[in-house]
Amino acid sequence: MEQEHLCEKHGEKLSLFCEDDGQLICWCCERTRQHKGHTTVLAVDACQSYKESTGIFQEALTYLKKQEEQYKEWLGDIRKQITKCQSETMKKEDCIKYHFKIFHMILHMEEKSYLWRLEDEKEQVLKRLQDREAQLEEQSQELNKHILELERKCQGSAQELLQDVTHTLDRISAMQLNKPEDVVLLDTFSMPDVDNIFCQLTKLFETDHVRLTLDPDTAHNNLHVDKDENIVIGGRTQVKQDTPTRFKDLPCVLGCEAFTSGKYYFEIYFQEGSRWDVGVCLENVSRDNDRRRDPESGFWAIRHCRDNDYVALTSPLTPLSLEDVSFIGVFLDYEAGIISFYNLDTASHIFTFPKVSFSESIKPYFCIGEDSYLYIYHTYL
Repeated sequence: MEQEHLCEKHGEKLSLFCEDDGQLICWCCERTRQHKGHTTVLAVDACQSYKESTGIFQEALTYLKKQEEQYKEWLGDIRKQITKCQSETMKKEDCIKYHFKIFHMILHMEEKSYLWRLEDEKEQVLKRLQDREAQLEEQSQELNKHILELERKCQGSAQELLQDVTHTLDRISAMQLNKPEDVVLLDTFSMPDVDNIFCQLTKLFETDHVRLTLDPDTAHNNLHVDKDENIVIGGRTQVKQDTPTRFKDLPCVLGCEAFTSGKYYFEIYFQEGSRWDVGVCLENVSRDNDRRRDPESGFWAIRHCRDNDYVALTSPLTPLSLEDVSFIGVFLDYEAGIISFYNLDTASHIFTFPKVSFSESIKPYFCIGEDSYLYIYHTYL
């Protein structure tokens, strides 16, 4: 049942409305100092006034409906923009894929062109060599003919030996092998300038091919970093100065270079060994934690385990279908938050970590087992 509203102060029915204060009051409130001199009307009459078309409620309702129309208009605009954004993204995605297919096609055509020209050059050289071989074979047959004739004469009677002996000896003396002309073996073949092409591509795509060096001050005591700082060998215990940046528990070492923006590429070669990590990490990662090596701890790397398995150091680990990988390329796009690994032995993609949002500097990271040997590749520099 509907409960009647009463004045909290006087307990009387709220039958009046104070227009000055915009408040329901009872007859006792009307006589208090607070409402003395105010204009009061019956609550029923005030309600009817507010309900009329010229009333305040109607104006408020009109205002709210206009706001609702504005909301719907803005919402419609946002949804149109969302649809347009999705559509434009798809178009640009298709455009990017199309143009890179063209790039791939051009590279494929260039590869086939060089291979075809190399094959053609080989055929021409082989033809010249085969001609020289045929000439030598012809001279060899003539030489064998004279040898057999002379052997027959020597084994025959005196009459056969002396028969036309002067002419025979003259012919043998005149017999002389002619050395074949030299054939240039593909030395003149124009190879693609891969160093220049690589540099142009990295420049075009604003990727810095980093000449990495290893930081000896971060190397664990079981790691030996050579004087050029591009080779590290595991399992060689040394006494080193204790530094705040040195790894204490695991045989790890960082690169000297720190990345805070841009795109980078570097190559790593593992000559031997059954256990290694390669990737990047935050510059300030813990140096004495031997447990976690995953993105939550500031590490983005792949690992070769002792049982010849490969995993990405995600949480949980992601198994990788690889066999005998020894040459790895690492791409880092700092702004895009992308870290990708490539098998350079087969020119194939290995793994890309889910998009990351970096907030501090990144350094190359390596963990080297006892029997492992890591070499930082500097071919194109």
